[in-house]
Amino acid sequence: MNVDTPAFEFEHVSKYYGRHVGLNDVSLSIRRGALVGLLGPNGAGKTTAIRILTCYMPPSSGVVRVCGNDVLTHTRVAQRCMGYLPENCPLYHDMRVMEYLRWMCELRGIGGSDIEKAIFNVAEPCGIMPWRSRLIRELSKGYRQRVGLAAAMLHEPEILVLDEPTVGLDPIQVQQFRALLSRLKERHTLLISSHVLSEIEMLCDTVVIIHQGRVVAVGAPEALKADSTRHYTLECVSTRNLPVLLPGLLNRVEAVTLDGFEEDGRRCIIRITGHGADPRRALARLFTEAGIELIDLHAERISLEDVFIDHIRGCAREEGMIPMASDPDKRGAEHA
Repeated sequence: MNVDTPAFEFEHVSKYYGRHVGLNDVSLSIRRGALVGLLGPNGAGKTTAIRILTCYMPPSSGVVRVCGNDVLTHTRVAQRCMGYLPENCPLYHDMRVMEYLRWMCELRGIGGSDIEKAIFNVAEPCGIMPWRSRLIRELSKGYRQRVGLAAAMLHEPEILVLDEPTVGLDPIQVQQFRALLSRLKERHTLLISSHVLSEIEMLCDTVVIIHQGRVVAVGAPEALKADSTRHYTLECVSTRNLPVLLPGLLNRVEAVTLDGFEEDGRRCIIRITGHGADPRRALARLFTEAGIELIDLHAERISLEDVFIDHIRGCAREEGMIPMASDPDKRGAEHA
């Protein structure tokens, strides 16, 4: 594959389940070697996007390519480029780890001496060599996830698609699994769907936020945070006329809104949202000119969670509705 060919791309892809829209004119291109986090509330279209990408269902319209291969016209080739670890990995618990991996090799068309080589190549990175003779049912949830990931990697795919890979793991297992995924980035393009935003922020170099079947944001976490709405906290010495002066002061600063005002008799805490350039210099000047003694003025730390909530709330305001609580893409897929 040409190094300039995207790992995968969506071109004007839509998916309908009767009257329900799973994806709505999605266009997206992901470079090779990226570690991508797919975010969205329930019903956003994440499951639909993953199932179309992994060739489990066709789009209603548009084109999806995996390593340059159309998933409809070159399905087998596209599938060979991918390894898929679903949220609930369908392992055979009565099989031993090595037995299961050998069987998966045969299903993948790997035979002869290549079987042992393929298993060794995935068992060592996934940390399951010490458990290779154990029955799968005897493994912890974390190690069953590792076995599922190893099975998805046997055919050396270009892309790994992981749906909620750390759900149900304890904190130590989550930390170990994150370290494993970071190492895998050296050899694979990874797409991770997760509701754990802190996990995506730590792991991923690219974030895709999807809402109501549309991609509403794409970019590096730091870039998305830099472009997000900023929140500021101003602490000052309380004065009798501050509640009267405050609206006029804020009206003189471009693109800020008052979020909260607290007073305990000696000091005031004022919370402000900025919708443009950093307003702190202007705020400090105006409060000083008004004779109000400032104690502190700082920008709140922005997390990926803040970015996510800003985009979802912004979409909800534009559409005049709140995010849906149901998950039509999963419900519709069950009837498809």
